[in-house]
Amino acid sequence: MSRASIRFAVLLTLLLLLAGPAFAAHLGPPSDNNGDGSGEATWRAGCSCHAASPSTSTLVKVSGVPAAYEAGLSYTMTLTLEHSTNAGGGFFLSTEGVGTFSWTDDQLIRPEKDSGEDKTATSTGSGITQSDYTSPAEWIFTWTAPSSDVGDIGFWVVGNMVDGDGAPGATDHWNGLTFIINSPSTTSAAADQSTRVISSGDASLFDQTVDEEALEIERQHALSEVVMHNGIVWFFITLIALVVGAVVQKEILERRYGTGPAHLDRQLAYPEGLRRSLLAIGTAFLGMTWLAGDSATYLWSTAFFISIWSTYGVYRTILAARTPPTVKDMM
Repeated sequence: MSRASIRFAVLLTLLLLLAGPAFAAHLGPPSDNNGDGSGEATWRAGCSCHAASPSTSTLVKVSGVPAAYEAGLSYTMTLTLEHSTNAGGGFFLSTEGVGTFSWTDDQLIRPEKDSGEDKTATSTGSGITQSDYTSPAEWIFTWTAPSSDVGDIGFWVVGNMVDGDGAPGATDHWNGLTFIINSPSTTSAAADQSTRVISSGDASLFDQTVDEEALEIERQHALSEVVMHNGIVWFFITLIALVVGAVVQKEILERRYGTGPAHLDRQLAYPEGLRRSLLAIGTAFLGMTWLAGDSATYLWSTAFFISIWSTYGVYRTILAARTPPTVKDMM
């Protein structure tokens, strides 16, 4: 790969890394607190990557909870998180696989990451988490009870309210909520269909008055983030379009005027082509791994761009090796 190509690839990578915070998203916590299957379940251990212990400053509230379930019946519930300063966050909810959860497409909900299910699914028998950072932090879902009486069913909820800077810190606060829905045999579930609101946290911390100025500031902040995100996206789309256009124009002119890359001896072309091929394959594999693992957009897009650029480099190396040597090349 020529020095100019290397400089360009490095420069583009640095630009994408700098733009990373605009693309980074909270795509849901791992199923365990180590993130590799060896730790304690997140719904039991809590959001320990953000803080070591829960905080009552985060209010976790679930409404629409029945006192007892009726076998096979569906219940629509609303999970809400509140914090005096942090506007949004995420959650993890589990029943240890008892019953099923479902939700509509407009809800930022997904099956828990390590369930093996598609992140775009709208129902699961596993736990559920947010599919992206959500503000305001509210999610509506349906829980369908098992088809038979399996006894009392426990619900574990962990809610995390974050400051929005994209990294764990002292200003992020999480809290947990555990409750039980009684079995049909405990009470007459068919007769008593009343629901309740269950919460955990210090509700007195919240100012219930509406501050119009604060709402406008929040709206302007959200608008500025959208404008910044779209600006960065279109900047790189335009940049890549210009690069691709320049490459295509160069190829067309070379074919029209019978020019091409300078001759490259095959003793040099083989190792050069091999290096570029390995780089193309390696970065393509890395990009697919990051994409499948819900990594930030700037990571897998950078890997794919380098892979495509390296593949083009292999093509140019082959052309250079096939170019007849000139007198100057043989001297």
